[in-house]
Amino acid sequence: MKKYIGIIVLTALLSLTGCGIEVEEISYTSTGSTAEQTTEAPAVGTTAENIIESESQSATAAPEITPTTEAETTTVTQTEAPTEPATAVQETTAASPNEIFALNGPLGRHQGVEEFDNAKFAASFGAGDFIKNADGTFTLTTMIYRYEMFSSEDIQSLKVGDTIWCLGKNVAVETIEVRDSGLIIVNGGIENGGRYFKTDENGLYFESGMNDRHSYYEIGENTYTLSADFVFTDNSDMDNPKTYTAEELMSLLTYDTHFVNSNTIVETSNGVVTAIVRNYIP
Repeated sequence: MKKYIGIIVLTALLSLTGCGIEVEEISYTSTGSTAEQTTEAPAVGTTAENIIESESQSATAAPEITPTTEAETTTVTQTEAPTEPATAVQETTAASPNEIFALNGPLGRHQGVEEFDNAKFAASFGAGDFIKNADGTFTLTTMIYRYEMFSSEDIQSLKVGDTIWCLGKNVAVETIEVRDSGLIIVNGGIENGGRYFKTDENGLYFESGMNDRHSYYEIGENTYTLSADFVFTDNSDMDNPKTYTAEELMSLLTYDTHFVNSNTIVETSNGVVTAIVRNYIP
């Protein structure tokens, strides 16, 4: 009976070998009726499961990916902006500021009263300054005024940063505006603490006050004789201008009569006064 059992086991093992499963050779020794296994064979089921698991892992396993660090990711994803050629910057040097002075005036050329023997000038006087002499002639003692005159080149080339001296005071030029009329407005005009500049009959610029009034300075006081054909023209009433002789003018002069530099022009010729004009002042 034992003989048949051994044959059946051997037949089963040979069947497994035919299926492609390796089986270690097993030897038996027979001692009496008992067969003893001298070599231990691996478990057949366990070996088959290991082979299937190994093949399955080989077919489905994804390639190993080494994670990248944040720094490496930045290096990969960031791209450098294209470098543009440097543009040359041209340095410009602003023109140096200038100091502008009048051709005459407190800081300009000095003018004495002797220069006004053949001239027209602003004047101021009162009733006590107009005298009739014993010989019937008349004399007038008056203060002579002049306005500063600036060259057209200096005023027309004014720029921000320049300094212009007006009646001994320096004015720093911050803004400049030129009107179609030729009026040049510095620092917003008189209303804003600035200045107006206009041209006179000689094409020179002068500082103008409100209502075209000139900015005058004193030259000095002088006494003149009135010419025999002297004429006083009174335009203070624009609707009714009048002319007077020296005698008539003297009768008009009172201590309330105002002949000031803003409204009075005296004209001289060869050292004598030939005319006086009083203008309307708004």
